[in-house]
Amino acid sequence: MKSWVQAVCEAQPLGETSGWGWHREGLGGPSSTHTPLVPLPDDICDYFGVKIAMYFAWLGFYTSAMVYPAVFGSILYTFTESDQTSQDISCVVFAIFNVIWATLFLEEWKRRGAEFAYKWGTLDTPPESIEEPRPQFRGIKRISPVTSVEEFYYPPWKRLLFQCLVSLPVCLACLSLVFLLMLGCFQLQEFVLSIQELPRIIRFLPKIILAIIVTACDELYKKVAYWLNDMGAW
Repeated sequence: MKSWVQAVCEAQPLGETSGWGWHREGLGGPSSTHTPLVPLPDDICDYFGVKIAMYFAWLGFYTSAMVYPAVFGSILYTFTESDQTSQDISCVVFAIFNVIWATLFLEEWKRRGAEFAYKWGTLDTPPESIEEPRPQFRGIKRISPVTSVEEFYYPPWKRLLFQCLVSLPVCLACLSLVFLLMLGCFQLQEFVLSIQELPRIIRFLPKIILAIIVTACDELYKKVAYWLNDMGAW
């Protein structure tokens, strides 16, 4: 069984400068003043293939993107005072920054990965463009301007109207209901603990009620989610 090192060395003679000449010359060879030490994704793709090139492209993009949280975290740590309140505020601010950074990182990598895939000729057709529409989908039939195939079409403004007037209020109502029920269980817990004469088993009653409420809400919200999903498929 050959190792990957032996396979790579046998596939490319050491004296040959084509293919991966950037590797030999970039480490101090004759043209090291013109060839970068770190190879470009296109050079990796030409020699090792698309999969390995895409991995190193992502690795380089991820390493470069990590500079932003590192710099922001260092600045935040420098200006954070030693008291507990300042440290808590800094943790919250850094957490919010990480959420925003992660979202932007993922969206930017989607674009960057699509650019590489298009350049290297491996841009696949999105699955949603070839799969059959869901049975619950409703709309009017039309000829797709993209695929020239007959499809069901539902106006985006109607979907947006449903999301704003139905989906969003329902989700907010569910969150409010959970918050109020949880707050009520906490108040009941404090009331029960304030009475010293109650039996020990009664002290666990608020926790049992909370567990039952969580289970019931889970089943209820699952049905609501299915209904919203089916309605949103229009």
